[in-house]
Amino acid sequence: MDDVVTKAGLLERIRAARAEWEALLAGIAPERLSEPGVTGDWSVKDIVAHVGFWERSVLDGLRTGNRGLQGEVDEINERVFRANRDRPLDEVLAEEREVYRQLLETIEALPEDALAAPDRFPWTGGRPVWVLIAGNTYWHYPEHAESIRAWLAGK
Repeated sequence: MDDVVTKAGLLERIRAARAEWEALLAGIAPERLSEPGVTGDWSVKDIVAHVGFWERSVLDGLRTGNRGLQGEVDEINERVFRANRDRPLDEVLAEEREVYRQLLETIEALPEDALAAPDRFPWTGGRPVWVLIAGNTYWHYPEHAESIRAWLAGK
């Protein structure tokens, strides 16, 4: 696990990982973004919706103190997939990018000491908030980028 706890360091890592994520997405022909089979039945669009959901869960947690999550991770991911699979690509991309923008804005507004405090937000389960932010941003993007690259290489 990283030991990043400064706001500047956290934001730098998020932005760097995000730039790689955006570059990967930009290199995929738009007509392929909705093609299933990247990870199971998921398309790149479905992965973007998934990433956006988890970013929003952190954003909601930071704003309201409640992430609003119900169920096990796999169940949640399946619900997110079903809820978004028929949405238009442009809508999914725009929504996720807006959630990302709001998340950065919210992180920038946090007091520095909020990032390392394990008890600042009840939804962190005693972990420092930066760990949950990292897990849903700069640790999350590469996880899915690897699947997307493997899928692209196989096509």
